[in-house]
Amino acid sequence: MIQSDSRNNDMRKHSLPTAFTDRLVNQFGRQGSESILASFKMTRATTFRVNTKKATDEDIMNFLRDHNIVYERVKTIPHAFIAKKLSSKEVLALPLCTDGHIYVQGLSSMVPPVILDPKPGETVLDLCAAPGSKTSQMANMMQGKGRLLAIEKDTVRFQKLQYTLNLQGSDFVEQIEGDALRVCKSLHGTFDAILADVPCSAEGRIDLNAPRSFHFWSERNIVAHAKLQRSLLRAAVPCLKPGGRLVYSTCTLAPEENEQMIDWLLTEFPKLKLLPVTSPLTGKPMKNGYCLLPNTKHEGLFVSSLKLR
Repeated sequence: MIQSDSRNNDMRKHSLPTAFTDRLVNQFGRQGSESILASFKMTRATTFRVNTKKATDEDIMNFLRDHNIVYERVKTIPHAFIAKKLSSKEVLALPLCTDGHIYVQGLSSMVPPVILDPKPGETVLDLCAAPGSKTSQMANMMQGKGRLLAIEKDTVRFQKLQYTLNLQGSDFVEQIEGDALRVCKSLHGTFDAILADVPCSAEGRIDLNAPRSFHFWSERNIVAHAKLQRSLLRAAVPCLKPGGRLVYSTCTLAPEENEQMIDWLLTEFPKLKLLPVTSPLTGKPMKNGYCLLPNTKHEGLFVSSLKLR
């Protein structure tokens, strides 16, 4: 009996809540939901980005070939690679990674900066910056020219942000440990571009082999995150210059945090207009935003682009 109870408890720990799977069926249909659930069981490919502050794509490819590491270039995302036969732990142990020449980062995580497309010389805000994956990516895109401000509220996460930017050599990034809701009050009309990659319920990152990736899931958690997201957006939008652009992104599938959030945002700020978004991973255009469903190559993602008229 004890063994049976233990087995049942283990199964429950590795099972998704029925309320969540029911939501997936209602949102994506039976076939779509089954595909998403299957992706939660799979091991995703290990992907990384070249840190152009320290290396070129050719430098990295030479190293990979010299060490017989099988790789694939992701041609639609600049400087992105897939390590074909190495785990993320193995790539993280490579000297290329420990010295900051490459950075292990999911493909879906690389998409929002590509959509925002920060240019050298622009003023750019990373609203919720830790651990610094997208911040350091944008620093490379800006070639160290202009102003890139990164805000993070949580002390531990801020330390991770500092570590990432230091390792990547992104020394021109301004870093503020503080609440974005407060910091943004003094930054109205400042930025050409804002990345609002906000805290979310993280449904697109679920891994059934890691119960901690979904044990916190609840509809109440979705509601709480949506409330926080609205507060962050209320603080961020006034920081745009006229003509400035904002990219909103999450790693969840919940419509309350995605499509419905964009509907709310357009109502709350009538001067915002949607910009067309084309996924660099699929080439598919979407008018209101793009929902990238998780698979073996990447986690789930929602991204939408807007401009202040």
